[in-house]
Amino acid sequence: MSTAPPTTSAGLPLHLEDVTPAWLTSALQRRFPGTTVTAVRRDREFFGTAASARLHLDYAPSGPSGPASVHVKGGFDDTWRKRVWMALQQEVRFYTDVAEDAGLNVPEAYFAGLDDSPQGVLVMEDLAARGVSFGQNMLPVTADHVAGVLEAVAGMHASWWGSPRLASMAGWEQPQRTFLSYLFRPKHWDVLVDWTNGDLLVEAVGTAENAVAALERLWSWCDVQPATFLHGDLHGGNLFYEADGSPGFLDWQLCFAGTYSHDMAWVIITALDVETRRQHERDLVETYHDALRGHGAPAPPLDDTWAAYRRQTAHAVASYGAVPRDNGPREVLEEAGRRAFTAAVDHDVLGVLGLR
Repeated sequence: MSTAPPTTSAGLPLHLEDVTPAWLTSALQRRFPGTTVTAVRRDREFFGTAASARLHLDYAPSGPSGPASVHVKGGFDDTWRKRVWMALQQEVRFYTDVAEDAGLNVPEAYFAGLDDSPQGVLVMEDLAARGVSFGQNMLPVTADHVAGVLEAVAGMHASWWGSPRLASMAGWEQPQRTFLSYLFRPKHWDVLVDWTNGDLLVEAVGTAENAVAALERLWSWCDVQPATFLHGDLHGGNLFYEADGSPGFLDWQLCFAGTYSHDMAWVIITALDVETRRQHERDLVETYHDALRGHGAPAPPLDDTWAAYRRQTAHAVASYGAVPRDNGPREVLEEAGRRAFTAAVDHDVLGVLGLR
């Protein structure tokens, strides 16, 4: 894997239409010296927290060529860029400062840049050209798939456990926390309760005030636990799988230094449907726990790891179940809410956090 050098210059594209042959020539020459992009054809556009697209590239025949296609990602929607620009820039910092030491299968970044517009842009390899399959919330994922993810991420957690480099990431968790608390403002709470699975949300936490209190109690506990480096948003849609089934990891916008259970619980709750999660979650927590110890980290006792998993359902209620209703297709948001809220009910999220 080769990571892109950090770039902090003005003039990053603010819309997909601004990703021109001239701009791509400048961006790709950092990784492929001498290349000149002459034409760009765009498809597979996606607009969510970040916007992205696949670009098919033509090169000047008189010089060397770079990749036939790339994946470009950034704040290319004006509304969402204003909401999440810090997350966009955090992902750039992952690729410039951390990716080589993560020890995980991540896309190769050909260019990673941020500026004061504010914007963060990545030009990465086109994983589809490698024939990988992408995790999606509506597709079946087996417990064995999740076990493979947990074993891989346990290796990263172990290698970063207590690292002095984590000090440079102080505050990286705050954008996520601010956003999650904001999701439970009264106006949005009413929308959530009136939506599909609103009854499950009320069963899980009762009120918006309880939901915020659960997050604050969870974070207070997290902040006094031993720290490691976290993906931060390890839900099923942020994974890909190679032909042999081995996992890869996407979307590092919310990475930060924190307690291991954040990632561990997040992938179990989000990647598996409710019935599969109920059947396998205890075994999967043990799989992660054993892998963490196997990589040399001083993992807590298994019962403590299980209790930590249960506490983290408070995070799932917000970050998976309560996101803005324009954050994806309705059927995906409905299934996300069902998984998150049911896990919180199953594990008595308010009780395990001492709130009743």
